[in-house]
Amino acid sequence: MEEEKTGIQELKEFAKKTKRNIDCDENAYVASGIRPRTLVKQHAIISNLAENEAYFVNYCDMAAIGDSAMYSGFFFPVEFPSSTLVKVRQKNILDKMKLFSKKSEFKTQSKEFDSKVIIEENDERASDKLFISQSLQSLILEIFKLDPRLKLCVNHIDTGIVPDLKNKSTLGIYITEQWLLDEQLTEKLYALVGKLKMKIQIGHEVHS
Repeated sequence: MEEEKTGIQELKEFAKKTKRNIDCDENAYVASGIRPRTLVKQHAIISNLAENEAYFVNYCDMAAIGDSAMYSGFFFPVEFPSSTLVKVRQKNILDKMKLFSKKSEFKTQSKEFDSKVIIEENDERASDKLFISQSLQSLILEIFKLDPRLKLCVNHIDTGIVPDLKNKSTLGIYITEQWLLDEQLTEKLYALVGKLKMKIQIGHEVHS
């Protein structure tokens, strides 16, 4: 019986098949505490600098907590202050029932977009700049349709494991608690995130 492939093995095959570069590592370490135990930290970063693609970052640290413990998605630098925090996710049934609605929820003035997402932010000026374009809003919704787990965040994940992203503000489209290993989904995300990256960069040049 053939052994099941690890996530890193699947991503290595994907990178080779699509002629992209991959940097990966996996280390076991002993966590301190009353009952020391062996934990694993691993990452796989796929890049294609020749095509100016976003970094496809997959990370897991069994000792970490929150979104940074395990995430998988696409990241690229953005011209926002490092203090800016933005999180956009799709509305779920609880949001639609308004069981956990927040009075301070950011609105874009687009009824269609606002009816489908929840936006949490600490920088209204940056958020206005990010969501000012209706075509960009439509693109975000198109990305979200691919997988209900996806979220868009600015500066919520420390992507310092990628040298080109270290100490920079980054925008990420990613999931947590699992890695993106479906090749068809990944290629669709590459295409749409590439369009998003271009629109944000062009928009920033226009407003700078």
